[in-house]
Amino acid sequence: MNIKNFIQRIQNTFNPQREALELQDEVVLKFLRVLENAREEELSCSEMYARLDEFVENEVQSKDSEKLAPLIHEHLDMCPECCEEYEALLTVLEHTKKE
Repeated sequence: MNIKNFIQRIQNTFNPQREALELQDEVVLKFLRVLENAREEELSCSEMYARLDEFVENEVQSKDSEKLAPLIHEHLDMCPECCEEYEALLTVLEHTKKE
């Protein structure tokens, strides 16, 4: 079975009432490129810092930040310097929220 047939089979499994669409080769190739680039990577400290504000704001707003940003949560578990920055920012935002 080739990848095109495989994707169409998956599509039909999730939406059996819908008429099967013929996939273009270009669409299949784009899908494969997305899959190649979708491997889970670790965040660097600089990438984590760029997203830390949003992560902490979600926590202060009682959103499930661990599910929204699992790589940041994982990085914080492994990096004491970033965890220290996270805790300081969380303390400031929680104090600001109370006022």
